[in-house]
Amino acid sequence: MQKRDIPLFNVPVGPGSQPEEDLVLDYMPMPREMDTYFPPVLPEAEELQACPHAVKLLERLQALLERYRCGEPGIQLNLNELPEADLELINQVLGEGEVSLIIEGDAKVQAQETVLAGVWRLREFNTGGEMVSDLLEVADLPQPVKQRAFRDAVPLKLDADKLSAELLNVPSVLVELADATGAFRPEQVSTPHVINLSLLPFSPADHQCLEAHIGRGPVTILSRGYGNCRISCCAVNTLWRVQYFNSTDQLILDTLEVTDVPEVACAAQEDLEDSAMRLHEIREVLI
Repeated sequence: MQKRDIPLFNVPVGPGSQPEEDLVLDYMPMPREMDTYFPPVLPEAEELQACPHAVKLLERLQALLERYRCGEPGIQLNLNELPEADLELINQVLGEGEVSLIIEGDAKVQAQETVLAGVWRLREFNTGGEMVSDLLEVADLPQPVKQRAFRDAVPLKLDADKLSAELLNVPSVLVELADATGAFRPEQVSTPHVINLSLLPFSPADHQCLEAHIGRGPVTILSRGYGNCRISCCAVNTLWRVQYFNSTDQLILDTLEVTDVPEVACAAQEDLEDSAMRLHEIREVLI
């Protein structure tokens, strides 16, 4: 082999040296929305003087926040009898947070966490769609969720011999779920049993078989933060499905949890303590 000089190329750089084409760098899109806490727009002094019931209710709410501890039953305040102007002021001060939920059934419940974590606005509707109650509740998670999520749930029934031989991973998942849900005891504090479906190859038939066995329950919770988290109870007792989506609504994590309530759905004690401090600051400005 003969030695040859390495050819040198004169590559122009700088302005005017590149083709005059509209070339655009294709970056991965960055998340565009993230819910954060914004202080509420507080009413003027004249508005406040005209709403003594709202001022009193915020004082009671302050006391409830300071005494409540996670795991205890929620404590409710009735808004049904509040005058319209006072209710409007409460709406203005408390606003809407990042967690909402729906409980389906004969009496439908819609709940929205306020800007104060652990303070929930609960509205109940009859079958005709008329609102029959309007409440504030201080709780890690509203009591109707815990009371109604698995009220009509059933044990997971599995006949392995009837499952199609073409299924991939769903038979083993169902066996594991049947064992975990059957052994779960709410009174025993334990780590939730979690199955990460995102790590398992699932065919369309697997997904259909799973849905047919676990069904859907009445509770759906949506947390909007950096992306979305959807939490829904299944028709099987103590079984929840927790799904995480990125800012473009693509499913990035899909899990099944055997527990009384997924921890991600609940406000932490630190959140409630922070809410108590925020409300104290708001009331100081108001008063």
